[in-house]
Amino acid sequence: MKRPLHQIEIENRVEEVSERLLQHVRDEERLAVVQAPPGSGKTHLLLRAVAEAYRRKQRIAIATQTRSQADDICRRLAQDIKLPGIRFVAQGGLLANLPPGIDAISDQHDLPSTRCIVVGTTAKWGTIELASPFDVLFVEEAWQMKWADFMLLSQVAPRFVLIGDPGQIPPVVAIDAARWETAPRGPHRPAPELVLLERRKETLSLELPATRRLPSCTADLIRPFYDFPFGSWAEPGARSLVATRKARGGLGAVVNLLSAGSVVGVTLPTPNGGPPLECDNELADAAVSVVRSILECQSECRMDGKSMTLTPERIGLCATHHVMNAAMALHLDRKLAGVAIDTPERWQGLERQVMVVVHPLSGVVRPSEFDLETGRLCVMASRHQVALVVVSRDHLGQTLDEHLPVAGQAIGRPDVTGRGHRQNWVFWNTLREQNRLISLNGI
Repeated sequence: MKRPLHQIEIENRVEEVSERLLQHVRDEERLAVVQAPPGSGKTHLLLRAVAEAYRRKQRIAIATQTRSQADDICRRLAQDIKLPGIRFVAQGGLLANLPPGIDAISDQHDLPSTRCIVVGTTAKWGTIELASPFDVLFVEEAWQMKWADFMLLSQVAPRFVLIGDPGQIPPVVAIDAARWETAPRGPHRPAPELVLLERRKETLSLELPATRRLPSCTADLIRPFYDFPFGSWAEPGARSLVATRKARGGLGAVVNLLSAGSVVGVTLPTPNGGPPLECDNELADAAVSVVRSILECQSECRMDGKSMTLTPERIGLCATHHVMNAAMALHLDRKLAGVAIDTPERWQGLERQVMVVVHPLSGVVRPSEFDLETGRLCVMASRHQVALVVVSRDHLGQTLDEHLPVAGQAIGRPDVTGRGHRQNWVFWNTLREQNRLISLNGI
């Protein structure tokens, strides 16, 4: 089957980016930063560069932000590129069920002094002292790493490759960081952000050109969350959710609308006394009812010329608050067993064919700086391969239209709150202008 021209063009651009990074590794240059949209093949590119360094007989360290990411890197290292590796774990944390070819080591003194690939978390790398540094350190999901943590990695290797998605949730900071707001290198800020701001001559800055995960219209919808352009591997209209049984009522209209586009917004009336705050049981019921309706219509996911029957295991639910996720879980019955529910923090790096999410600003009538930060919305809107349903109270559009964010940033710092407000408004207004909002009076 002949591939579409735009896919060939994307492949050529991806190969150009890959070759520039591989040449950077061959030349043993000091620093590279790769920005990538969701589902664009970040880990695949990282592993290609790791394999190139391994062929050059280098000692390679890989830092991830979570243990599950480290485990996934080890699995793909063994299965995808067939290279041996070491899972660097905490003391007493030796792992079972490691892939063949992957060993576990907890003591830094046991690490090989010759060519090797060692995978550990940033926390693990930052709390040890090495007798001799590695040749190069690769950092996975680098935009989730604080500058302070990056500084602790300076003793691991003299050369760094940072790969990540700048639109995702920023690093978690457990203390008040106001004192560092005007610092040129605030320890709470994402490490790649500061590296790119300094524009050092020795820094290689690259961007992956397209998302493979997201449908074309979703890529258009989330692009305002990013400072670099990208497209979608999928052609317009190449992915859709199609009901094989007739859908009825308001929820049926949701399913029907998803046959001609990847994203639909569903709103419920806001009570006269104002919307419920953290836990909105009616909204939780609506989100689960959307899932139930999609399955009862015996929907099929049509992706790039192929069809598959939609099952509960291919659907995800997401809300920013644990209490909302718990409320949605209470509405699931046995027929919906297999539907995954979690917060956006836990959904990072994962995907499903269909996602149903509760908008982070539903129930928020006076958005704060935290509320208007778009990382969580970006994660929630970029986990699906075929269809996304965003559920909210109907005050959201009016709140964004009428709310005037307070510019509370320090003098000389960018207006992050204003930008977040603008990005949220563009996201919701795009659905409104495209007539992709459906109002439900009850379930």
